[in-house]
Amino acid sequence: MNRIRLFALALAVAAVPAVSQAQQDTTKKKESTAAKIGRQTGTSIDKAAKTTSHNVKTLGKATKTNASHASDATKTNAKNAASATKTNASHAADATKTNASHAADATKTNASHAAEATKTGTKKAVTTTKHNVKKATADTIRPQPKP
Repeated sequence: MNRIRLFALALAVAAVPAVSQAQQDTTKKKESTAAKIGRQTGTSIDKAAKTTSHNVKTLGKATKTNASHASDATKTNAKNAASATKTNASHAADATKTNASHAADATKTNASHAAEATKTGTKKAVTTTKHNVKKATADTIRPQPKP
């Protein structure tokens, strides 16, 4: 019985590689390295051409969009600049009017202060003169005490 098993095992071991080789596709030739490189290069060139074409289309659309945006921005900037100039002129006119009003008020106040100072100065001068006259005449009337 052992012999039969051993024979069956040996037969099975020999039959497995034969069956596996029979299942391989022998009709297809192996591609040479040169042919493989040529095929891959052709595919790469096709992909590069397709990518370049896509990039050209995308770049054209982007350029058109950028030009449109630049035109809109220039128009908006011109409009804003005109508005700012008008506003600045209005503010300058208001500031000039305010400055003139303040200058008139300051002149009036300064004149008032000058008149008061003159009046006060005159009073002080009169008082000082009276004091000096009294002192001078008092010195001549009675002699000063000796120290």
